[in-house]
Amino acid sequence: MRKLTNALLSLMIFFLISSNLTSTEPIKLTKNFTFFTEKNMQGYFKPLITSVGESMNSNLFTRALYPDYWSIGLDISIMGMFIPDDQKYYDAELPLAYGNTSVVKNALLSEGAIIKDVGGTYKQPTVYGGPSTTIFAAPQNKFTKTTSYNGELVPDSSYKSAYFAEGNDISFMAGLPSIQLIGAFPSRTELRLRFLPLPVQNEMMIYWAVILKQQFDHFFNLFDPDDHIGLAVHFAYHSMNRDPGLSLSTFAVGVHASKAWDFGLTAYGGIQYEGLSGEFKAERERGKTSVLDFDVMNNPYPEVRKGGPISFALESFNSFRLLGGLSYRTGIVELHADAAYASQPILNIGLTFWFAEWGKKEEKTESIERYEKIERYERIKKND
Repeated sequence: MRKLTNALLSLMIFFLISSNLTSTEPIKLTKNFTFFTEKNMQGYFKPLITSVGESMNSNLFTRALYPDYWSIGLDISIMGMFIPDDQKYYDAELPLAYGNTSVVKNALLSEGAIIKDVGGTYKQPTVYGGPSTTIFAAPQNKFTKTTSYNGELVPDSSYKSAYFAEGNDISFMAGLPSIQLIGAFPSRTELRLRFLPLPVQNEMMIYWAVILKQQFDHFFNLFDPDDHIGLAVHFAYHSMNRDPGLSLSTFAVGVHASKAWDFGLTAYGGIQYEGLSGEFKAERERGKTSVLDFDVMNNPYPEVRKGGPISFALESFNSFRLLGGLSYRTGIVELHADAAYASQPILNIGLTFWFAEWGKKEEKTESIERYEKIERYERIKKND
């Protein structure tokens, strides 16, 4: 239960790091996030952004057999991602002079061993990882370069120990829930619409999406209608926005197929290409106490000590997914579940309620169709 709670909290952590989220004010980072550099914050949150993007691009299709009449439905689904070990850590940038032993020496403890004089980057946990590793530093020259902070001279960042954010020890991540209105058209086209406002301290972060799908096998008579096999293409565009501060968009394009049986069961599968882009901007919040000011003053990165804004591009590890699943319809209810191979493997389950259907062509039973075929054959034979 604790890990599930942590997973749900972590999904929102990226969007709840502000202490002042109004429609006109910029995002202001709280203390826990003030000490990130732009590069390290990007690496820390990249797996979470991947989870958000993958959950947005889940539940885009089930069957590829779309009816040739009008229908309206509502689909609700939940999903989750398995977090691979290689996304629980990132290469954190270290202070510039780390590794230059004539200026500063450092050491860290890793798996019971002391490692000395690291420089460049060092592995640290992402939001999904575990404990972080502190790197302790000591200056090698008492006449070190100094920097002014509030009129005081303090040691340069090269000579300070580096501390990093802890992870949340998460292996399975809950995704954004998918609630979508479905409209099917006689052209065997299906349109899905999503809209989800996310309340954040009395303000709304808006998520919306448009998914368009088109069956195409019947244009080329690829399958016998009695085989109940369909092929379709799909395209999706998603947007999540909080202005100013956060803009995120994703898209997916792919092809899917399905095979249905008379008793309501359908097997489906597909492949899709996905892309994600966006930007995060925020201001660093200065503390109201001398303790926070002291922490800032002694941060090993000049970028943090200067207290300037933070901005970085949102990125995802994922580009493709391969998916397979089953659906079962009885009456107006359709249950569907699928699994997808992606950068973070995905499980998805949901329910579709088909509220209205109209414009159906007159259906004939197999026995009536067989009788009409025999009757036509007899008439042709008699005329001959």
